[in-house]
Amino acid sequence: MRSGHSPELQPQRVGRTFPLPLILFGLAILGTVVWVQSQSRSPQEPLFIEARREIPGYGFTPVALGSQVTQTLATTRLFNGHFFDGHSNRVSVFLADWPRGQGDGGNVFGHTPEICWVGAGFRTVRQGEPSQVFVAVGGRSIPFQCRILKHPDWPTPEITLWAACIDGRWDDIEFGAPPHQGDGSAVVVGYLQEVGRTLSTRWASVRRLVLHPYPSGARKQFVRFSIPLTTEWPGALAALERFAPLWLEVTPKTDPIE
Repeated sequence: MRSGHSPELQPQRVGRTFPLPLILFGLAILGTVVWVQSQSRSPQEPLFIEARREIPGYGFTPVALGSQVTQTLATTRLFNGHFFDGHSNRVSVFLADWPRGQGDGGNVFGHTPEICWVGAGFRTVRQGEPSQVFVAVGGRSIPFQCRILKHPDWPTPEITLWAACIDGRWDDIEFGAPPHQGDGSAVVVGYLQEVGRTLSTRWASVRRLVLHPYPSGARKQFVRFSIPLTTEWPGALAALERFAPLWLEVTPKTDPIE
């Protein structure tokens, strides 16, 4: 009879020996479910854009892209060139469109000025401009990244805006914070800063793809335009914002590429 009251057989002792790893595993699963639900977003009507080749008061000069660039972008739907107004003021434009099932989604980050332009010798400078602005296109507000970049062989900096979308969602793209670049004359320090910024930007792109994978076969778009910064940045930025709805228009919902 005494063995029937052995402490090892008492139910309350069994509960106290529940394995800690199983508890931690359960918490991990619960935490993952909560995180996924917190990342879910309400559906939004997709928005795709297209570029006008003819704008009243402007002349357009197309610029062919090199075969290596075209191969890297992996799409034939490219719009690249310069618009000039009656006073020879230039607006450089670029638009790439990846139809559904074409490309893996990473190409929308491969042609940003912070990668391509910096790789071509540009230096990012800060003059107090916002890193992001919202531009109205077709009655919708699209978030654009804003940067000022300077090439050592060019007399004037360039202020540029760019944006990208996945399946018509322009607010799903999270670009990294703008890099800060001083005007120090130390060649080695400047080179290391260039490498660090490039690696940081590319790591941010990889991190976004891992944490927020894009739907397989999604349609993608990337748009960029810029002008020489011959005035203070507020006036130049306002000029770009005025130009955007002249150049860009909303794609009809019957567009077969969708």
